[in-house]
Amino acid sequence: MKQNARKAGAALLAVGLALGVPVAATAQTAMTGSQQLSLLYSSLARMDSETRTLATMKNHISVRDIVTVPVSSTQLTTSGRRTLVRAVNGSRHTALEAALGKATVADVDRSNGQSEDQSSLAEYLQHRGIDPNNVIVVDIDPKQDRENPRVTVFYRR
Repeated sequence: MKQNARKAGAALLAVGLALGVPVAATAQTAMTGSQQLSLLYSSLARMDSETRTLATMKNHISVRDIVTVPVSSTQLTTSGRRTLVRAVNGSRHTALEAALGKATVADVDRSNGQSEDQSSLAEYLQHRGIDPNNVIVVDIDPKQDRENPRVTVFYRR
């Protein structure tokens, strides 16, 4: 199963590179453009499960564990734009928007995970100047801490 997921991710990466889909760099992450692109396409392949995971998160997400990655639509090829549009249309995008409204962000870390200053992930993104309607996909990475995973938010500029 893991091998199939890796093959699918590699195939999506190859397609993305062939389509010339660049992902804009961000100062919040040390990932290179190709790593961001790989993560974007891997997340698109798992979009439904990532959205479900985000919607059912029990703990608050620390602001330190949120990385936003802008995807510049002006730099995308026509094929690349179509690929992204197909991925975020209709009920899938509606489910993602609902999940952004359910997940909570803690702006101040406390030992019990609670914070006086809490907001939904959608509200947090708005405060950062990112329209939640422009979110393409999220990636939830629990590798370092299952209880407090890292959340990467890909959005259209």
